[in-house]
Amino acid sequence: MRAIFALLFLLYFASALFAQNEDEQKLSRLQQNDQLSDWIYARLDHVAQNPAQRVPYLMQTQQLLWRRAKTYGEHEAMINLLNSQGYYLLLNSDILGSIDSYESAYSYYLKYKISNYEIVEYTLKPLSNNYTRLGDYERALYLQQLSLNFLIRTNDLPEHIAGAYSNLAISYRSMSNIPEAENCVKKGLRLVASNSQTQLLLYNIMADILFDKKEYAASNHLLKTTIHKQQAPYAGNANWYMSAYTTMGNNYLKLNHLKEADESFKIALTFGKRYFKTARFREKANILTQRGKIKLLQKEPTAALQFFNETLQTLHINDAQNRMMLSRLYADNKLMDVFEQMGNAYLQLGKPEEALKSLKLVLFTADQIRDTYADDKTKERLQGDLKRIAEKAIETCYFQYTRAKNRALLKEILLLAEQSKSRTLLDQTKKNQQLMANNQKDPLLVKRKSLVQAIVYEEKQAIENSGATSGSKQLGKLKYTLSLVEKQLNLRYKKLDLSEVQSSHNNIISQLPKAQVIEYFMGADALYLILIQHQEIVQVVKISGAKQIDQMLRSFTNTYFQQGPTAMLNAPKSFFRSSYKIYQTVFAGLKLLPQSPLIIIPDGAIGYLSFDGLITSDQFHEHLPISAWPFLIKKQAITYAFSLATLTANRPNQNSKQFTGLFITHLKNKNVPLPAVEEEASAIQKNISGTFLFNGAVDIKSFNRAYETSKVLHIGTHAYLFGKSQEPTVDFDKEKLFLFELLAKKGTPSLVVLSACRTADGLLTNGEGIISLSRGFAAIGTPATIAGLWNVNDLAAAQLSANFYRHLTKKNKAGEALHQAKLDWLAQSKKANDFYNLPYYWDSLIYMGADQEIELAPARNGWPIYAIIVATLLVAVLLYLTFRNRMGYTRK
Repeated sequence: MRAIFALLFLLYFASALFAQNEDEQKLSRLQQNDQLSDWIYARLDHVAQNPAQRVPYLMQTQQLLWRRAKTYGEHEAMINLLNSQGYYLLLNSDILGSIDSYESAYSYYLKYKISNYEIVEYTLKPLSNNYTRLGDYERALYLQQLSLNFLIRTNDLPEHIAGAYSNLAISYRSMSNIPEAENCVKKGLRLVASNSQTQLLLYNIMADILFDKKEYAASNHLLKTTIHKQQAPYAGNANWYMSAYTTMGNNYLKLNHLKEADESFKIALTFGKRYFKTARFREKANILTQRGKIKLLQKEPTAALQFFNETLQTLHINDAQNRMMLSRLYADNKLMDVFEQMGNAYLQLGKPEEALKSLKLVLFTADQIRDTYADDKTKERLQGDLKRIAEKAIETCYFQYTRAKNRALLKEILLLAEQSKSRTLLDQTKKNQQLMANNQKDPLLVKRKSLVQAIVYEEKQAIENSGATSGSKQLGKLKYTLSLVEKQLNLRYKKLDLSEVQSSHNNIISQLPKAQVIEYFMGADALYLILIQHQEIVQVVKISGAKQIDQMLRSFTNTYFQQGPTAMLNAPKSFFRSSYKIYQTVFAGLKLLPQSPLIIIPDGAIGYLSFDGLITSDQFHEHLPISAWPFLIKKQAITYAFSLATLTANRPNQNSKQFTGLFITHLKNKNVPLPAVEEEASAIQKNISGTFLFNGAVDIKSFNRAYETSKVLHIGTHAYLFGKSQEPTVDFDKEKLFLFELLAKKGTPSLVVLSACRTADGLLTNGEGIISLSRGFAAIGTPATIAGLWNVNDLAAAQLSANFYRHLTKKNKAGEALHQAKLDWLAQSKKANDFYNLPYYWDSLIYMGADQEIELAPARNGWPIYAIIVATLLVAVLLYLTFRNRMGYTRK
């Protein structure tokens, strides 16, 4: 029997070797005859018949080409090769490699104008699906809209156009834009015949939308109806069945019908294993993870872990012995999901150390995904999703610390808080630094610069024309092209290394200035306060009830600051008590060093709060002057930072002492005089010398020139949140400067002073903070800004600015100078009313960034000049008189 098996093996081996030799001979003949198209197709045929070696074999093809394609047929063969590489790489779960290949195919199509090629079906559709798998919906939407327009323009089949609408619906749904997703489904349904495959696909998407709307029973009813209408299962509709039963299982899971949910997932997995043995790994992995979630709900964590490990095997992370191979980790949100669930399983098992490892793997995978994203909005959405994971990991660390008192866990808490804070801002900062450091004559950098400028132009046109969308197609094309250029730059120059970011986080405390720091983490369930003193974490305080705290902070800042001073003026006692309550909350149990500089790193709604004006005592006295109230500013000198990482990221690179002030004293386009701005400029001129530009001389061009050449750039004009998108905006009268117009430059000021309303205000993005003008300046390399959290009082702004510069010229650090300027305001007795000592009037401006000494040239005092002139005249007169007397004596 053994001899028979050996003989059969030898026959099989010989036949395989013969077939391989025959293929090689065929390829050799085709190459000798210079038949490039046939040679490429022969390699594609070989791959189809030998799946085990398809990826490495296929990826060698370009290296073996003996010449470039010339004819239309050869170009068509080349694009088929690139698309095949994308397809097989995806089957191998290499999404990033698959994206590269499909992007190359699309670029090839555009370069050689292969007009009759079905670019939508074979390139744009799978490429946009890959972007969707990574969560990069902005790029996916652009390609899907491009596909739809192409199909409509070429009068393609209604079924194909409906299919394009279905892809758009999936992306809009993933971005939580449910109305637009429903609209796309309805448009698609109008184009298709009843009971067609495309109609049933659209119904599946509608079922997913109903799931998102929490209409689980309605979703299942629709799925059961469409399953009844569907043809018997076969390879062509197996994926549809797998998707339908997966959604049905998700619905049952939300309804807590665990038995029905598991049964639905089993059926879905049966389709996956039967029809997609070497494909659909992500879909099968997702189903396994969902089955594991059911086991967690049934309090069976060990059984759940078995499913999660099977997920990792399916995604090729675990080896045959079920050992996790960290070197195999790649960017995929399915990995994020399974690692999170593994963390939950270990928590149920009472193994917090293992749970923490799993949760940190979620964040590690997210870092890899973030590095693939081109659009900052996409990164911000990812960062918001990660906040929940970070909170779970922080809670795990805190629980362990309360039991073991291991201080190393406090550092873990800090690093987790940092990973959930302003990461997109840090990415922007480091990318701008790298690009500015590299060769500016590089054609790719030149192209990037022109693309960025074109995008800014299109965005400005759209927002100034009341959100006009006429340029949206062009804008999408520009952003997509920029994403490809960014990818090339990452390959050419040092790629943004997120492991370096993590390494810098590990050393972040040692890089801090010698000041005490409070870093806040506002989670969904709890607020964490992390106190650092003398470069050591000394306390971590947990306060439950984060939602109530968030609501209290928003109500306080909105009532007493964002809506103007009325509430504070009408009820100072009520404000006093509310402020003290806020103070107790944000400093709960912390043991601060008195009269020591304090850096605040806010999170969530805390970012709307200025700490200087908080009340530190509950003793309210009716007859006590407001200036004598127990404000926090009298105990602590406070500055702010977006995160510890961004605090140390930017460094001043201007050696000059140049001050430039840009002042708009009259908005002609609105016929609004701004006399306080003129007073502010005049008051500053008495303290320092420099360049002062007014009104017509102030525009974006003069702003850009001043930004690159100044040590300090001071902007005095109106600022506000513009349009539906609430875009942070500076008004230069003749033109507006929007946040997105701030572009990296070779030179940066040490400090930008935004003496205008709400320049530190903006929309709060979960996990990123407030998207403000102040943040925008930090992104392009500005080490520090002074900006306003609410509408600045004109009189106070003028005096605070003047006193700030007066203290700055006395060798004070900039943060301390602002601190002293505010104290000067409170100490000043000559005010029209004591109410001007309420925090609304003096506490809007905050110092954000690295505190630093800034040397500026002081104002020229007129008296010394006059004295020199008089002395010179006297000397001249004396010399004249002496000379005349001598001449007269000689004549005698």
